[in-house]
Amino acid sequence: MKKFLLFMLIIALVSGTGLFAGGKAEVKEEAKEPAEKAEPEKPQPKLLKYGHANVPIYFYHTAGEAFAECLNKSTDGQLELKIYPQGQLGGERDITEGLQLGSVDFQATSIGVTGTFIPALRILNLPFLFKGPKHWMAVMDGPVGQEILGKSREQGEKVGLIVLAIAAPDFRIPMNDVRPLRSIEDFKGLKFRTMEVPLHMKAYEAIGAKPVPLPFGELYTALQTGVVDGNENGPLTLYGQKFHEVQKYLTLLPVVSNGGIFLMSATIWDKLPKDHQLAVSKCVPSWRKKMRNDALEKGGWAIEQMKKEGLKEVNRIEDITPFIEATKSVYEWFYKDLPADTADWAKEIVKKIREVGEGITEGDWFAK
Repeated sequence: MKKFLLFMLIIALVSGTGLFAGGKAEVKEEAKEPAEKAEPEKPQPKLLKYGHANVPIYFYHTAGEAFAECLNKSTDGQLELKIYPQGQLGGERDITEGLQLGSVDFQATSIGVTGTFIPALRILNLPFLFKGPKHWMAVMDGPVGQEILGKSREQGEKVGLIVLAIAAPDFRIPMNDVRPLRSIEDFKGLKFRTMEVPLHMKAYEAIGAKPVPLPFGELYTALQTGVVDGNENGPLTLYGQKFHEVQKYLTLLPVVSNGGIFLMSATIWDKLPKDHQLAVSKCVPSWRKKMRNDALEKGGWAIEQMKKEGLKEVNRIEDITPFIEATKSVYEWFYKDLPADTADWAKEIVKKIREVGEGITEGDWFAK
């Protein structure tokens, strides 16, 4: 101990400082500015996956961008959404199964595929249920739309899916290379590629056409070589896939709705803290708004582009009464195919949707 004290005394004398207050070796220390407190580091943002199977100009993608921007802003950068378009995460069914497993966070997808997971949504696949976009918006913006959304959420949660929204007043409209479609008789005998969705196929059968459920990737060549006479899809998809290069006639006819479903993984939702759950809920309207605006704006734009690029004729069938009558058998099949707890509910919803449409005149399909 004595050696340690002696060592410290020597150090003090050499450095010119005193060990004890009031000692001869004491010197004034220069005033030091207090050290600035370091700002706490921001946590790394949580990366979330949003998948869809369409091209980046499609409204599934642009709506995803609007949602991503809102989510990032609402959480001060804590949540970051990465969009995977064109089936980078798999086909629509693959992505939905990824949601159930918790390997994908969000998805924008079709009614046709989602209806195989959530029976209540299949009602939106019924043929000629809506007169057109204005009828669709009147339903989905009102109490009937909320009832459909509520039932879908109830069923979705049982299979690990959260239905955040249903949006886009878009329709799968027929296009062919044989003749203009001006009445129900003009469909007879034509081979139309449809999705492998029973309601879609039965709808085309009921109006006299022959549905052919080809893989989408083979469709352009099938149209070009005459394997099928026509196909049906939303205007933006028809243009984006350049089907107007091998088809002459397009008909504005609301065969089946082509709205989109916004899904989230229930597993991921349960893991989010309350403030992040709130941010997701807060940003869903931005997704819906972009879906609606782009479905109308880009749908009309796509048709004008196809006309400029060689599409021979675009016509519209105003009176869809013959089509409604012809597809009554499809509705009867649909009710029998539904789970018992959903069938009676579906009948009431169909009735309510028809009632909302009374008095609605569609006019310009693509007017906002």
